[in-house]
Amino acid sequence: MSIIYATLDGKKNLEKRLAGLIEQRADIANQIKVAREFGDLRENAEYAAAREAQNNLENEIIQIEAMMPNIKLFSYAKADTSAVNIGTQVTVEVVGKKLQVEFVITGILESCIDNGYVSNESPIGAALLGKKVGETAEVKVPAGKMTYKVLKITTVK
Repeated sequence: MSIIYATLDGKKNLEKRLAGLIEQRADIANQIKVAREFGDLRENAEYAAAREAQNNLENEIIQIEAMMPNIKLFSYAKADTSAVNIGTQVTVEVVGKKLQVEFVITGILESCIDNGYVSNESPIGAALLGKKVGETAEVKVPAGKMTYKVLKITTVK
């Protein structure tokens, strides 16, 4: 598994999520126990639903546990603004449209495109990483290709 970038808050939120999931194990085990008492397991919808919930829960626990050792912490306040890096805020111009957009490059755990936080693993984030002011990045999007020109790189406000 590759490096997963996260702020300290992002890591703490993931740890809380993991703890909450682990706490749910007992509830689901109880649901399975109760459902078994309904009779024939081959035709028992409650049992099947409880087993599916248990399977989903365990898969999420496994995924989070696999992520934890690969987390590398970063700070928005300490981001290197000499080029687009994880933790920087970048203002770009969509070439050919004279439209300016701001993005914050973050890790996948904290990305939220609606708030302008794009993951370093997303097509836009990956294309912008390492670019300096004045440089362009070409990004493949469903509608084709878009070119972004880096106008400004700052720390997150």
